[in-house]
Amino acid sequence: MTIINITIPLGLIQQIEDYSRIVNDILKHDVSLNILKFSTSSGGINILLDLPEEKIKEITESLKSNDVQINRKGRISYDQEKCLFCGACISLCPTEALRYKDDDSIEFSEGDCIGCLLCVDACPTNAIMED
Repeated sequence: MTIINITIPLGLIQQIEDYSRIVNDILKHDVSLNILKFSTSSGGINILLDLPEEKIKEITESLKSNDVQINRKGRISYDQEKCLFCGACISLCPTEALRYKDDDSIEFSEGDCIGCLLCVDACPTNAIMED
């Protein structure tokens, strides 16, 4: 599975049918997917999808034809100096890329990170940032 982050510009979504058209454009490829995150911003609707690697190319081409912006997985940086060690990021991390060490500090394993970016939104001190 591969994670992509899609942004649907607000101009493309005037009615609920517009959103439905874009979602159906993904589903027509007969694919199982996980929606890891759904949020809105001033730039549009952001959806973090976990898709089978073999379907990525055809789905991204289809979405791009609808002016949907596609990004592959995100990368994060962790600043231990800013960290409160509250564990908000750890509770959301699906792969344990962020975990407590024996001394109750937090350890980040870039190799285990799938780039879902859930930790970025969870961090109250911005110790975790998207690169």
